[in-house]
Amino acid sequence: MKYVVMLVFVTSILLGSFVQLGNAQTPSDASTRLVPSWIKHTALQWSQQEISDDDFTNCMRWLVEHQIIPVEDIVEEEDNSVIPDSVKKIAYSWNHGQVPDVEFIHGVEYLVRHGVIELDDNFVSQLSQDSLAQISVQNDTRKSVMIIPVFTASAYSEHGFYSYYDGKCNTVCLTSVIYTHAPLGYTASGKGVDVLGSLGYYTLTDIDVDKNPEILLQYDKVILLHNEYVTQKEFNAITTHSHVVYLYPNALYGKITVDYNSNTITLVRGHNYPDVKIRNGFDWKFDNSRFEYDTHCNNWQFYNITNGIMLDCYPENHLAHNTKLLKAIKNYS
Repeated sequence: MKYVVMLVFVTSILLGSFVQLGNAQTPSDASTRLVPSWIKHTALQWSQQEISDDDFTNCMRWLVEHQIIPVEDIVEEEDNSVIPDSVKKIAYSWNHGQVPDVEFIHGVEYLVRHGVIELDDNFVSQLSQDSLAQISVQNDTRKSVMIIPVFTASAYSEHGFYSYYDGKCNTVCLTSVIYTHAPLGYTASGKGVDVLGSLGYYTLTDIDVDKNPEILLQYDKVILLHNEYVTQKEFNAITTHSHVVYLYPNALYGKITVDYNSNTITLVRGHNYPDVKIRNGFDWKFDNSRFEYDTHCNNWQFYNITNGIMLDCYPENHLAHNTKLLKAIKNYS
């Protein structure tokens, strides 16, 4: 049965999927008008006919019902099972950064208004709720936190460490400004932050842990992302915590120092520096950088190390759709 519904989502609370970098906060602290970036992958798949119209509308229904896509003051007016080509073009252009978030949202609003996306009077899909319950930690009594790779995002920024590695500048580029509000991107687990944040994981940044290493003791479980560049204090805090999920290979790879007065990080050891024979800057015996380039994650698995579990592939493009993997992260204790 279909109902005429009024959606009044005056404030779009995105379940913590966007965070203000540089400040520790809980998922309930974060709110924004933006759509989480991992949704773009679904929109692109649909626009390129890799998933069906039904799969796309079911996904959008879940996102609307859970307020991940903000839709305001929309009345469902009429039945229409056909999705206009214009909506598909908007989805494609949005994925490629050619149209703003708001235009994509208007496309979803159109689908709601014309009955392509049907919503019940409780805005709840039981199937989605069951799946969400398996992977969300919103109501988990154990406190789990992920560490946002602010230092790594800064290292990969323009005129950062990789300008040196690419031969574009000398060692001056091994000192980089700390960018606490820059997009994280693929190399700094941007999608991972979005997905895990939307599931209720607490967030800290490299800065939080470096300044107060004992803060990790407040949490039962630590989720490490692609935190490739860390300080000695951060390395010690992570590797001595009893329950760490090393979700991305190549973490804890380069040793850096931080100057908070100048707001910079400097590479001091690792990644073939200062000697080409040096790989891991901490000489860490559990370094798993060999898995970094397995981005398909077709046969992924976690394996045990002294203080946690490690994933054997780079999951950035798979977290948003891999319920089994998200469930394994939640269930590790």
